[in-house]
Amino acid sequence: MRLALIGAGMHWQTYAPALNAFPDIQLVAVAPASPDEATGAFDHAPGLTVETRRYDDARQLLDREKPDVVQVGCRPDYVTHWTRACLDRHIPVMAEKPLAMNLANLETLYRAAQRTRTPLVPMHTMRGEPTLAAISAAVHGGAIGEPSLGFSQKSYKWGATRPDWYKTRRTFPGLMPFIGVHALDWLHWMLGDVFTEVSGSESSALRPEYPACATVAAYTFRMKNGGSVAVTLDYLRPEKARTHGDERVRLAGPKGVIETVLIDNRVTLIDADGARGLPLTSQPDIFTAFVRALRERTPLPISIGDSFRITEIVLKAQQASDSGKAVSLANSPYTHNAESKPA
Repeated sequence: MRLALIGAGMHWQTYAPALNAFPDIQLVAVAPASPDEATGAFDHAPGLTVETRRYDDARQLLDREKPDVVQVGCRPDYVTHWTRACLDRHIPVMAEKPLAMNLANLETLYRAAQRTRTPLVPMHTMRGEPTLAAISAAVHGGAIGEPSLGFSQKSYKWGATRPDWYKTRRTFPGLMPFIGVHALDWLHWMLGDVFTEVSGSESSALRPEYPACATVAAYTFRMKNGGSVAVTLDYLRPEKARTHGDERVRLAGPKGVIETVLIDNRVTLIDADGARGLPLTSQPDIFTAFVRALRERTPLPISIGDSFRITEIVLKAQQASDSGKAVSLANSPYTHNAESKPA
């Protein structure tokens, strides 16, 4: 299998574990995704060999190399462009998140995916977390009954500084599409397509030099059954904390409560029998799961409909916090259409 990389930013080494799972994968070519990248960024790319060709223009890479699969790993404002370039050439693509910066571009990309029937999966890397998989399985198995209340948190370190593209909405999509998409992905995985409305608020007052990137944000999602899920996001995690991120999930239903703090690597279920830990099972990373689906012609690890629906929700959540008004999540164009299958 011939692999090519477009972009050496964000989660660009997501493909690395698949090299061990499938030793016949060859990294045949790499190219920058944006003017602020250079081919030197790939000097230590996993799987790089003397035969890996480097291109200054990713379009030339796609046309000359005709890879079997491409990973697009770049800053948000270039994701849609290069993902669309792959789809138009019928090349399966793993794309950085979010898939689009706005709803109009998301719809255009969706039409391309449907028209070309080309496999596309966003880089929702937290699908590989055993704790989240255990919660999803338990909830779908009825362990807590129908969930009616939930909470999710993503707290990250800011670091010494961030690139200038975090400063404007021309290049940065907002906090919810940027980091909140992981939380909405796992909630969709656990609960299904249950959200009907979202409201939210955010503030960049603590770092006014980055007005497009809020430091703190909170959202409330209304559920079809009348319940609610709260999601909080922040860049306030202390620099001396033992991990970069602190993610938490809690879901409650009529039969019990299930919760996790991911850095503790355990899931607790509390029900009529008391509190107990649930067994955790190793999960494939998202790129390995993607490649396996392509090889075996099995369903993608995240369906096309779900991928676009999750992105739609986070973009509308950002609209809600930007406008200060609740935004409806009903009547999605991505929930009742045929799914793309591996080509």
